[in-house]
Amino acid sequence: MISARFIVGIDLGTSHTVVAFSPIEARDEIGVFPVPQLVSAKASAARPLLPSVLYAPLDAVVSRDPWGDPPWVGGEHAARRGAEVPGRLVASAKSWLCYAAVDRLAPILPWGADDSIPKISPCDASATYLAHVRRAWDEAHPDAPLFAQDVVLAVPASFDEAARELTLLAATRAGLTVRLVEEPQAAFYDYRWRAGDDVLATLVERGESPGLVLVCDVGGGTTDLSLLRVTRPVAQPGAPSRDVEVTRVAVGGHLLLGGDNMDLALAQACESRLGDEPLDPARYGQLVLACRAAKERLLSEDAPDEFSVTVVAAGAKLVGGTRSTTLSRAEVRSIVLDGFFPPVAKDAELARVRGGLVGFGLPYERDVAITRHVSAFFRRHGDGASAPAALLLNGGVFHAAPIVERLSETIGAWGLAPAVVLPHADPDLAVARGAVAYGLARRGAGPRITSGSARGYYVEVASKSLLDRAVVCVVPRGTAEGAIEVARGAPLALVVGRPARFDLFASDNSRGHRAGDVLAFSEVALDPQPPLFASFGEARHEASSVPVVLEGELTAIGTLDLACVEATPREGTAPRRFRLAFNLHGSAAHPVAPTVPPVSRGRATTGQPLDDARSAVDRVFGKNVADATTRDVKDLVRDLEKHLGERGLWDISVTRALFDALWPGHKARRRSLDHERVFWQLAGYCLRPGRGDPRDPARVVGLARLLPEKLAFADEVRGWQQFWFAWRRVAAGLEDATQAALRDVVDPFLAPREAARKKPKGWKPEALDEMLEMASSLERLAPQRRAELGAWIIERTWTDRDPRLWAALGRLGARVPAYATIDCVVSSGTAERWLDHLLREKWGELPTAIEAALRLARVTGDRARDVPERLRTEVAARLIKHGVAEERMRTVTEYVEVDGTELATFFGEGLPPGLFLL
Repeated sequence: MISARFIVGIDLGTSHTVVAFSPIEARDEIGVFPVPQLVSAKASAARPLLPSVLYAPLDAVVSRDPWGDPPWVGGEHAARRGAEVPGRLVASAKSWLCYAAVDRLAPILPWGADDSIPKISPCDASATYLAHVRRAWDEAHPDAPLFAQDVVLAVPASFDEAARELTLLAATRAGLTVRLVEEPQAAFYDYRWRAGDDVLATLVERGESPGLVLVCDVGGGTTDLSLLRVTRPVAQPGAPSRDVEVTRVAVGGHLLLGGDNMDLALAQACESRLGDEPLDPARYGQLVLACRAAKERLLSEDAPDEFSVTVVAAGAKLVGGTRSTTLSRAEVRSIVLDGFFPPVAKDAELARVRGGLVGFGLPYERDVAITRHVSAFFRRHGDGASAPAALLLNGGVFHAAPIVERLSETIGAWGLAPAVVLPHADPDLAVARGAVAYGLARRGAGPRITSGSARGYYVEVASKSLLDRAVVCVVPRGTAEGAIEVARGAPLALVVGRPARFDLFASDNSRGHRAGDVLAFSEVALDPQPPLFASFGEARHEASSVPVVLEGELTAIGTLDLACVEATPREGTAPRRFRLAFNLHGSAAHPVAPTVPPVSRGRATTGQPLDDARSAVDRVFGKNVADATTRDVKDLVRDLEKHLGERGLWDISVTRALFDALWPGHKARRRSLDHERVFWQLAGYCLRPGRGDPRDPARVVGLARLLPEKLAFADEVRGWQQFWFAWRRVAAGLEDATQAALRDVVDPFLAPREAARKKPKGWKPEALDEMLEMASSLERLAPQRRAELGAWIIERTWTDRDPRLWAALGRLGARVPAYATIDCVVSSGTAERWLDHLLREKWGELPTAIEAALRLARVTGDRARDVPERLRTEVAARLIKHGVAEERMRTVTEYVEVDGTELATFFGEGLPPGLFLL
């Protein structure tokens, strides 16, 4: 086994990747490792900054990257060529790692690129940068390969746990084992390593807020805020004296706000000067890169008066056919300083902005004023102090002196004295060097920052004693690294043999909670995190479960480790422990239930009425066949309404209770035509939309196992109607494989005659309208497969006037999915063709035309998804003509936040009261 000789720090930045190192034995020096890379198609050189980009060369231009993975090229050459050739550059992959609305393990980058261009996942892009570093390091240190060194990788402090897990996965795919450190802490470690504690010691007695240091790290993709407190420790007898002790007090929330946003703002200012038509996503990306170069040059010390910005014209070849404009120094300073760093008061509130910069699918922060976010953060965590005593500014934007001056002046105005700006040697290199300093401090070669968990973590549980939704504290805020917290006192029963889901929440200002405390939602400010999943053992029967307790640990590598531990193991055996895994593929449309219990407007939904309803279900689907008459079966739904009130008012607790009463008798559905029809009617209605309750994943998996069994009474049309309607109702909870299996079944019946396929055995071409509605509701399929179904529907619309065809097209082409990740959305070009066809129709004769148009033309702010403005203008005019309300019509003319209630109709009816999707 090779022993580690070096501590290596890696800053896997949005714009650049930087590597620093120090020999473990010689601890007095931290150096930067120049990373060899292509600087032209045929030349390479070592540079301190490795651009975090990948470029897919044109077929006619073959570039071989010795440190890359085909077909991708990295380094300065990739960054330069990506700025010259539109649509072939992967940039800002790090920003996608924390965006749960996409599948971060799927090849989706470059975002918006056509199918002819190679694509890569955000995780694999990050792994490719790290693999480049590993190969370059190993060439320079053949006797000390990187996999065997002590590698510390910096991540934003605001990364959620899933993003951290994805970062670790990227490192593993690159062949590395790493430890994580938060980027603002790393920047502070670098400052302290270089400057010592003399300046820090003077902060303890200075000003209104003794010892508070605000670290503001504005990178290419994120703004990361951390608050540190500097104190003089109480001397312990026999212990070495220390001048100061530093404790991390708080970290900010995730702000997708940084240099990329500034580039987008400049691009918006330039676009109208380049022509009347908006640029397509590929050329707009080229414009953004050109504006980045202009920004960096015009904010430098020796800036010229103006800088040229050029993009390739639409349809132009690589050489010639360009369009240009200029940005002036005054214009750039106005947009960047006044837009992103305006002077604000210490009590400034965040602006309520209707829309925000999206650009390429990422949901950038609405209020782009970084100074207002800093104000809100310090007001929340500064313990009443008016201003921090010192600032540590990190990130590439702080190379620009005007930005440093504006931010320090703004924050300094909040207190009695100007804040001290701690001197920084190089903001681009600080995080990588600080990661090394952190690694050295862990080995005793320097002072450490005391930093327990910056957030408390909570898991939702059912609680009969609390009317509100309840959570159990698993890892309290401030938990020390390596400390294992056991949430005793919160008995939980875990389903065995089926996937179990746990809804995780975090809080950055919770205090005084202990592991095991059960709290109502109203008692703590909670931020939803990606859900957790686990599968435990083999089920011996349908209802098997195991008593467990939750266990949490802030690990030494910088991640959150949560597990279920068997509470009552068999005598003589150790308790089983199962780690909970984050959903890394994406959790768009995280189900949200109300923060107060739903008020029933029908009859009582607990106690005797619900017991009577369960008895009615058992009478029909229970083991005693003789209990139910034919009339009992046919009238079951009507009888349930007698006990529980009108069906539309059943809340989610009632619907899931009825499903759980129905499910044990699922085999009884095959007793008669009516049993089968009523089973699927109730199962779909009570489990809709397939998510929203912690046990829904297990319920939906069980239901999916019935799909291959088809229908026992295959000649009953009403049975097929309820069968397809049930799958549509629970579509949001279906796994990708189940959705694909459903399409495999129905495609032979829905395809046009010339594309006809062999009909699967045992399936009938019955209830084709409900079959189509169900198929159009399957959002988790690849865009190409969903577009294929849309093409079949378009072909039918030439001769068929059925309004349901356009309703299906509206679902298939919706710019905002109801529940899937946005990488499943069909291309804007596909939606454009469908809209063009819809605009030829007489909407007065198609009651579904308006809803379809609203879905197809909705503004998202993402050029890769939005249809052209000229088409949206035509749609808006048609909507006005047909008297559509202004509030609805605005969704096709400007960005409007999606209301969860808008999506309820996607499933064919309203969702259970108290449940909606985001």
